[in-house]
Amino acid sequence: MGHGENAVCGDRYYSETYQCASCALIDSKTANQEAKGTNTADDGLVKAIARVAHETVAAHNTAYGDYSTPPWERLPDSERAHVLAKVTAFLNNPDLHPTAQHGPAVAVLSASQRAAAYVFHGVVHAIAREQARD
Repeated sequence: MGHGENAVCGDRYYSETYQCASCALIDSKTANQEAKGTNTADDGLVKAIARVAHETVAAHNTAYGDYSTPPWERLPDSERAHVLAKVTAFLNNPDLHPTAQHGPAVAVLSASQRAAAYVFHGVVHAIAREQARD
């Protein structure tokens, strides 16, 4: 995808499939790294954080008049897997920028879309910090 194009993870572009930074990080993890205690999308905690983060972003979007974000229960499996990948990437890479999953499309994000990315990132890290204190 060229700079500024609105790419979506999993979209095909000629002979290539675009993959966001979060999913690329997940795919690059080896079984050895997972055995050392990194978070995976199968973890119950990751699934819980993903649901809370998704619902928070959906509420944020609704507050700004965007009603297009479906609730977690109606989210297609592919989108749910993408949310889990983003949460896993943020938990395993705390320095990952909140808009990293948008790749080159970050240049065309609206202010509301950027805010939603920061809300998602903030929720994931706030829950992770609370869990670490237990």
